[in-house]
Amino acid sequence: MAKNRREVENPILTPLFPFRKPSKAPQISYTKCGCGKPASYEVYEDRQPHCMECFEEALDSSTFILARRLYGGFDDAS
Repeated sequence: MAKNRREVENPILTPLFPFRKPSKAPQISYTKCGCGKPASYEVYEDRQPHCMECFEEALDSSTFILARRLYGGFDDAS
């Protein structure tokens, strides 16, 4: 049912909400290493994000680990 003009212009029936600017600028989100640096590698079977320094530290271990580069260049749509 269409509203008549008095219902539309009545300030009690149509509350106005002023536009509010966001208080903080949006943060760029990217994957971070445990040390806080941006990650560029996924290491271990559960794909933990690591930066270059932590990646090299993980490679120095005596056990076999899985590692791959984030953001690709591979054919797996990464």
